[in-house]
Amino acid sequence: MGREPVKHNRATARNPLWNNYRTKDDRWFWAAMLQPDLSWGNFCRALGHPEWENDSKYNSIEQRFWNREELIRFIDDILMTRTMAEWEVIFRQNSIIYGRVASPQEVVTDPQALANNFFVDLHHPVAPNLKVVMTPVKFVQNPAEVRAPAPEIGQHTEEILLEMGYTWEDIAQLKAQNVIL
Repeated sequence: MGREPVKHNRATARNPLWNNYRTKDDRWFWAAMLQPDLSWGNFCRALGHPEWENDSKYNSIEQRFWNREELIRFIDDILMTRTMAEWEVIFRQNSIIYGRVASPQEVVTDPQALANNFFVDLHHPVAPNLKVVMTPVKFVQNPAEVRAPAPEIGQHTEEILLEMGYTWEDIAQLKAQNVIL
């Protein structure tokens, strides 16, 4: 019998230094400090709370785990006081490991995503010049490609039903009954 998948709940994350947080301008970032005891002092200073570094409630990974819900609430409140751009300056000054969470609009113009050909332009009858995600699997010998847009709802219904043995009369009746489009 398999185990239930672990779902991330940011309010109760096991390691508050490996969690996502929101800033004043409604931007998100992911704190990614995999060695939290080594990063803890810098993180405390970056947040403007150097006294937390030696606070017995937070001064080890075990203590931060047991007090994580309170600590995450404190961190949330502090991070909501500044914009992402302001925090990025502070994080760089304090060697905080983090990653900005990009919006969908930013992802499709990201230089690295474009260099890796993550997106492809696709002609679509309803939305010309549609940018879609390329297949994530890359093969050198047999490269994948996106050839056509996904079908419209009901686009192939008649063709499939005819292949299954339905007659045009059957299809007309199904349409009259609003069973198919």
